[in-house]
Amino acid sequence: MKKFFCLICLFAVFALPSGGCKSKLDYSDYISELRYDVFLYSGDSEEIKVYCSEREAPYAADGIKGEMNGLIEIYAKFEKNYSSVSVDIDGSGGEMSYMTVKDCWYISFSGGFETDSLEATLDTDGKRNEYTLVSVLSEGVMDGKNALECVIEHNGALFESKTENGIFCGEIYIRLLFDERCYYYVGVCGRDKNIQAYLVNGETGRIIAEHSTSA
Repeated sequence: MKKFFCLICLFAVFALPSGGCKSKLDYSDYISELRYDVFLYSGDSEEIKVYCSEREAPYAADGIKGEMNGLIEIYAKFEKNYSSVSVDIDGSGGEMSYMTVKDCWYISFSGGFETDSLEATLDTDGKRNEYTLVSVLSEGVMDGKNALECVIEHNGALFESKTENGIFCGEIYIRLLFDERCYYYVGVCGRDKNIQAYLVNGETGRIIAEHSTSA
């Protein structure tokens, strides 16, 4: 229960821009960020996460969808302190940077992975180790576009209010989250940069929480 409460808090803190809609429009055409998979490894002293997304570039919360590109983000956390860490996954990767605020190592690069598991090699101060990361997507978990449909069904009026002359005046951010089970963050951002965000159960489609912010 405590872990679930933390997830709700995290959702509120990171409630960033997004958008969506329904009607004759295909509102999935207005998705400007879609985190479609998360791969995890968790051991006694190491934790590795890989986020796979399609995201607009440049990334801007302005209610306008930009050109989409594949993005891989890797986070690695160790019990031991290292002076350098590098990662290789299927020939992609490189030197990671240490993030003091999150107390972890990080790297991002263009690309995408369509598989159930990843084989990663991490070099920590010259020592190489192999890790197998497994996708959090299991049977029964919907995809991000279906999560968007659940939000549209929940609050279709929001999407209609941002639709003018057959055009959706906003952008949509969808992020797969994992905390013992899968959830989706679905955020709707209008041209006014106001954000209405939802936390969706990845299996049932139930709306667990709502959060709104003003620019």
